[in-house]
Amino acid sequence: MRRVGLPVALIVVLVVLSYTLPTSRLLVLENVLALALFAVATNLLLGYGGLVSFGQASFYGLGAYVVAASWAHYKTPFWVAFILAPVAGAVLALVVGALALRTRRLYFALLTLAFSQLFFTVAEKWYGFTQGDNGIFGTMIPSKLAEPQAGFLFVLAVTVIAMLILWKVTESPFGLTLRAIRENRERAEALGVNVYWHQLLAFIISGAFCALAGVLFVVHDQAAYPQLLDWTKSGDPVLVSVIGGMYTFLGPAVGALVYQYGHDLIIEYTTHWQLVLGIVLLAIVLFVPDGLAGLFSLAGWRRAGARVRSILRRQAEVG
Repeated sequence: MRRVGLPVALIVVLVVLSYTLPTSRLLVLENVLALALFAVATNLLLGYGGLVSFGQASFYGLGAYVVAASWAHYKTPFWVAFILAPVAGAVLALVVGALALRTRRLYFALLTLAFSQLFFTVAEKWYGFTQGDNGIFGTMIPSKLAEPQAGFLFVLAVTVIAMLILWKVTESPFGLTLRAIRENRERAEALGVNVYWHQLLAFIISGAFCALAGVLFVVHDQAAYPQLLDWTKSGDPVLVSVIGGMYTFLGPAVGALVYQYGHDLIIEYTTHWQLVLGIVLLAIVLFVPDGLAGLFSLAGWRRAGARVRSILRRQAEVG
C-alpha cells in the first residue's frame, strides 16, 4: 500500500502545483518530468541490466526530430508523430543494439558513444532536412499544448503512464532476469537464459521510451537540434541516475529533480557550475553509493554512515 500511496500522493501534488505555480516554475518542472522519463528509461539498461550506454541521446534526439522534421517537411499532425516517435526509437534501438551488444562492458559503452556521435554528425551536416546547427523551430504542437498548464498536465500524464509501463517491466519475470544477468552473467547463461536477447529487448524498450521523452522535450521547447543527439546529452540520464540511485525505480526521477533545480540554483551564484556538480557527484559516490533515494530508508542511512566511518578510519590509519 505504501509503494502505491507515495507515487499517487506525488501525482496529486504535481496536479495541484500546475494550478498554483507561476509559468516560469511550471516550465522548469515540465523539463524535470521529461528528464525523469529519459533517466528512468536509460536506467532500465544501467541499473537493471548493468549496461552503461552513452548512446541513449540518439533515441531522445530521434524522438524530437520525428515531431519537428515531420511537421516542417510533411505537415504531419503532432498526434501522428507522437505515435511514430517511440516506434522509430524502438527500430533504431533494434539496429544499434543488435550490433553493440555483440561487445561487452567498456567496448559496449564506447560503441554506443560512437553511434551517438554518428547520428549527431548526420543531424549537423544534413542541413536540407535538419537545418543543421540552426535546428528546427516553430509551432509544431497543438495550440492547446502550447499553453503552460495544459502542456504540463499532458507531459505529466504521459510521464506517469510511461513510468507505470516501465515499472511493470522491471517487476516482471523479464525484469528479474535482467537483474540476474547484471549480478552474474555467466551463471544466468549456465541456467539457460539467452542473455543477448534479454539485453536486446531491454535496449529496444529503453530506446522507445527515450524517444518518447524526446517528444516531451518538443512539447516543452518546440524545437529540435543536433545537440540533442550528442554523447554529452547521453551523460545526463546516467548522471541523474547515479545522483538519485540507479538501483531503485524512482531514483533517477529524484536525481532529475535535484539535478535540474540544483543546476538552476548554482548558476545564480557561479559560472563554474560543473565544478560544483562534480564535487556533489563525488560526495554521493563516496558517501551515498545507493544515491539520494537510498536515504529514504533506514538501511540507506546506515550504509551511508558506515561508509563515512570507513573512510575516516582509513584516513586516520594513513595519518
